[in-house]
Amino acid sequence: MKHMKKLLSSVLVLMLVLAITMSWASAAEVAPNVLVAEKAVATLPVQLMGESAKNASYLKTYFGVEDFSAAVTEKEFNAALTKIVGDGVAVEGTLTDLEAVKTAVIAANYKELALSYPKYKTDACLSKNGISLVDAEYAAYLACAIDTGMMTAEEAADAAGNDFVSSAEAVDLLMAVAEARGLARNFIGYSNDPDISAKLINAWNSYTLFNDEELEKIGTAIIQNKATTGYNIKKESFDARFLPELTIQYGHSNIKHAHQLIGLLNSEGIVAKVQLEPKVSAFEGRPEWGIKNSSTSALVEAGEDFYIAYGVEYDLKLEFENEEDMKAFDGVIEKYAKKYEGNAAAIGLIAGSWWQPLYTTTVEMSEPEYYLIYDNIVKSNGYFIQSFSLPEQVDAVKTEVEAAGSTVTVEPRYVNAAFYRYLTGDYQ
Repeated sequence: MKHMKKLLSSVLVLMLVLAITMSWASAAEVAPNVLVAEKAVATLPVQLMGESAKNASYLKTYFGVEDFSAAVTEKEFNAALTKIVGDGVAVEGTLTDLEAVKTAVIAANYKELALSYPKYKTDACLSKNGISLVDAEYAAYLACAIDTGMMTAEEAADAAGNDFVSSAEAVDLLMAVAEARGLARNFIGYSNDPDISAKLINAWNSYTLFNDEELEKIGTAIIQNKATTGYNIKKESFDARFLPELTIQYGHSNIKHAHQLIGLLNSEGIVAKVQLEPKVSAFEGRPEWGIKNSSTSALVEAGEDFYIAYGVEYDLKLEFENEEDMKAFDGVIEKYAKKYEGNAAAIGLIAGSWWQPLYTTTVEMSEPEYYLIYDNIVKSNGYFIQSFSLPEQVDAVKTEVEAAGSTVTVEPRYVNAAFYRYLTGDYQ
């Protein structure tokens, strides 16, 4: 089926180019030159669909890989591969499906594994997946690509034809390389995985307080000088590296809430990739609050009669399957995970529901569901602090950070209405 789609796509592009070529030829009273048409096919980009379109967007966002031609050249493929894994691996000779697979398997650090396949093991894998007549030079690499999950059986069967490499095949293979090398998404699973709750809770139980001395000084200064009411410190190593245009970041402190929120998404038929990013929340505290020093909380005297409270919390990152599900998320939270006046007891809401749930996205979203705010980010030694502020508060935060001898990156984000109201002084 995929091979047929690839063939049809190529035929349609070829027909388009031939039509253009014939019109030119007619004007010049010469016969159309098929070789010219074929060359044009190789340089015309195509519209990718489904997962391939997501992969293309991901490669462009995180690695700067630009759109491919309809028939990808070895120069294009090698340039993209270098952007992902650096120098050292490249297509040798003309780019074909099987040469692309072999190169991708090597780039994914599976070369020795592929070369360990004896012929009987290679033949068994290919036969089981309905694949035959593969060039012996490439057979083990193709079998290895199937066994390691770099390709589906259908994709491998299509590649066995050793045709030209389509743009969809190129982006899918390169994405598989990035994933195999641990350079792509960093997540614990899908919201509908049977074991996703166990993974969430196990991850949460491993989190403890962490800090960076330089960032702590800056954060304390911006709180003490009233530029902001608090900040979060996070580790870059936990970054989900999700596709921005489909991602929402949901902040909370109660893991039972995340546990039920994932179940809530499943009950609504919404599927998303899930990552739990630990963060330490810092804000002005008081001794009378009874905050106990432990591996997950602390109260530190940072000045005369001035205290900073620290507590382990999390950001639940969700990359949705499509834009519709992402937009539906706000309505789900409003209905099942947000307190309103008259329901302080949170009847009918999931555990740990707040008056002001907090979720943001970098995607421009419209009012009244979302409002523009800014994320003020300062980085140091693999850590970063972030503090959300209203547009009119950005300059005050920037001034305090620069006074502390550092620089701040200000990024626009869109926050849900309830938290926006909180930033403007409304408890609901």
